[in-house]
Amino acid sequence: MTAALHAVWRDLLGSEDVAALDPGLPDGFGRRPDVLVIGGGIVGVTVAVACQQAGLGQVMVVEAATLGAGATGGAAGLLIPDVHQGSDPDWFVDLARKSLVLWRELEHRYGVGVIDLDWIALEPHPPEFWPPASAEALTAREVAAMVPGLARPSAGLRLPDQGRVNPLLALARLSTSIQGVATGVTVTGVITRRGRITEVATSAGSLMPGVVIFATGGAPALPGLDLDLPGRAIKGHLLVTEPAPLELPGALAPVATPLEDGRLLVGGTLDLSDPTPQVDAEVIASIQAGLRQFLPATADLAVTHAWCCFRPAHPDGLPVVDRVPGLSNAWVTSGHYRTGILMAPITGELLATWINHGLQPPEAVRLDSTRFGSR
Repeated sequence: MTAALHAVWRDLLGSEDVAALDPGLPDGFGRRPDVLVIGGGIVGVTVAVACQQAGLGQVMVVEAATLGAGATGGAAGLLIPDVHQGSDPDWFVDLARKSLVLWRELEHRYGVGVIDLDWIALEPHPPEFWPPASAEALTAREVAAMVPGLARPSAGLRLPDQGRVNPLLALARLSTSIQGVATGVTVTGVITRRGRITEVATSAGSLMPGVVIFATGGAPALPGLDLDLPGRAIKGHLLVTEPAPLELPGALAPVATPLEDGRLLVGGTLDLSDPTPQVDAEVIASIQAGLRQFLPATADLAVTHAWCCFRPAHPDGLPVVDRVPGLSNAWVTSGHYRTGILMAPITGELLATWINHGLQPPEAVRLDSTRFGSR
């Protein structure tokens, strides 16, 4: 079997959800939205939903390609805030936990496909990780009973009540609730006057929004926009196998995460020195070899999908959620790195609250751009 060199997520969608990812230019394309969100990844679309729920008027999303065409479509879709304990600041992990709660609210309202699962981490753990109070210690014997096919059972931890989502399914379901979504529309520049964005130039003509939110993954670089945030895109590889002859009790780190049909999602590498857009066959082979080492029963499993994506990151690995310096009606969120799917709902809530009330939420203070000396 030859692996498809693209992410698995679109292939798991029905025709209606696939169509929702590329609505094109809608009839009656509004030129004066109250809120214009630039960027159709999971962060941009979730921010738009939050603004709409907050009653901020007509909300429009514009995306240059199709929804989820960037990092969103290549993400693993894991909603596991507790795994960031120790590696990220405590206050950020608290925000991530709040975001998981918001994901479950979105599931209840829109049916975005959140799947509850446990996260089971085998020893040795990364040195920076320290278990939260909710973690359950597991002996090697308990791990062996939970995962009978494990080659070398070791002690571990179980983190209950985590989650997972098909990022493109969530994107499709959320996008259909937004008043205006346009794909294939490229933003080419902005015009500012007296500390406000007054016009946004696009391939579909000019827009005159009340508020602009840039959610383009990395920091936006547009003519007329004076914004300089440090960052880079970090490559990573993932693969999905055909259905496995064993059942995992949850996301098993650092081994694999089970999908609904029994296939295994594996990988999430950090290929820091590889800027090329191609899938590296050697990296995929290494991921597959690691899977076989832990679970010998997977030795004959074919890889059905293998892909790479680029995660936008700021130097400290944390996102920016801030008002654009010098502009009273423009905000930016960028550099979500490993947490874009997880943090999308809380990012939307922070921005919608800020815009609605005119005051920076306390939780957003440590996510502003001043930490880079950019003002």
